Amino acid sequence: MTSREELRKKYWTVLCRTRKSGRISQSVKDKEEAYWSQFPAEVVDEALRIHIGRYPSYKECYTRGIIRNLAKAREQGMGRQEKNDFCRFPQRDYDFDALEKQLVNNIKED
Repeated sequence: MTSREELRKKYWTVLCRTRKSGRISQSVKDKEEAYWSQFPAEVVDEALRIHIGRYPSYKECYTRGIIRNLAKAREQGMGRQEKNDFCRFPQRDYDFDALEKQLVNNIKED
């Protein structure tokens, strides 16, 4: 069994816990895996890992959102980036020569 097959098997095992019966029908699995085929396999694998690791109590529709967001980020060239609250603000562009002149003029006036 390949690692991709093992990942999917683990995903479906985790998802079984979201059902009262503890089982997921084959038609649901087929439907979801058909949806996954629209996206690159790497995106799907990463989405499954995220779902298993962070959201084990959420149903399969949540995985669709993760896949869409990862694919969109990949399209925009962002890939998966770590959150860094310090750098989330846009950088400003200053004309330091003009600011220095303004500062010097204010000091001379005082």
